Amino acid sequence: MNARRITVGLSTAALALGLLTGCSLPEGPAGVVVAKPYRTFPASKARPYFLTVRTPDGEQKSFQVHVKNYRRCDVNENYPACTRT
Repeated sequence: MNARRITVGLSTAALALGLLTGCSLPEGPAGVVVAKPYRTFPASKARPYFLTVRTPDGEQKSFQVHVKNYRRCDVNENYPACTRT
């Protein structure tokens, strides 16, 4: 019985750690949003959302963002400033 509690406790801790680390996406590069591509159509809360920006040096970079930032940023807006509205 004691071993089962330990196993359940470790499983719960691993799940919590996985959820916490899954919530933090690295912030993408600063630039102007040029596209909002769908990598997996249609996007949902469980599927990834992506933005593509043109950086000041002219490169285009695509990166994953949270759904709230995807909805806040439109094409031709400055990222990451558009996420703070």
